[in-house]
Amino acid sequence: MKNIVNMILGRNMQRFLGNLGRSRCTRTLSYTCARQRFFDGKKILKPPVEAPSNKGETTTNPADMIKRNDILMFSQKPVNYIESVKKDGFHLANNLLIRSPDADGNIIGAVMIDTESYEVNLSQPAMGFTITNGFLVEIKEDVLQIFEKVHPKPEICVIGLGKKSRMLHERSRKYLSNLGIQLEITDSNNAAQVYDLLATERPHVIGAFLLPPNV
Repeated sequence: MKNIVNMILGRNMQRFLGNLGRSRCTRTLSYTCARQRFFDGKKILKPPVEAPSNKGETTTNPADMIKRNDILMFSQKPVNYIESVKKDGFHLANNLLIRSPDADGNIIGAVMIDTESYEVNLSQPAMGFTITNGFLVEIKEDVLQIFEKVHPKPEICVIGLGKKSRMLHERSRKYLSNLGIQLEITDSNNAAQVYDLLATERPHVIGAFLLPPNV
């Protein structure tokens, strides 16, 4: 009887130990795997983050840097713009070359309004502008009347005051301001560039009045 009981107890103990061994083994294996992953570095690595195409490249050519940052590179050029500024005048997009002085010695300026460009005789019948002390420029009202006659009027007028930066007389400022026109004032070379930029961004609402670049 004791032998039978011992056999039954022995089998139950073996089953218990066997189950206990299997459970510990499972735990040990899972624990061992965790330790291997933690200490041995056996983990799934994310793919390296790479810079977008053409974004991580560097260039030493200033022209390339300007092109990449030129937000207006693909913009359509305005119908009326200034191709280049010469020593004695302006070369326009319609291949018109405005030169000053002309063959008769008259001082010739340029006016740009919407899609139209004009030569303005600033010497006849009377001098259309005066320069006081070399820096204060007054443009006479009979010359500025062109902005009063056009419709719609430009929202912004770029004023170029010759070969260097000068001040526009208060009377000229007030005349254009009363017409509801805002002003951008600089020398004629920079004024041409500003006009081209603004005319590209906001066509049909930009005008320009430019004294010749040699005045």
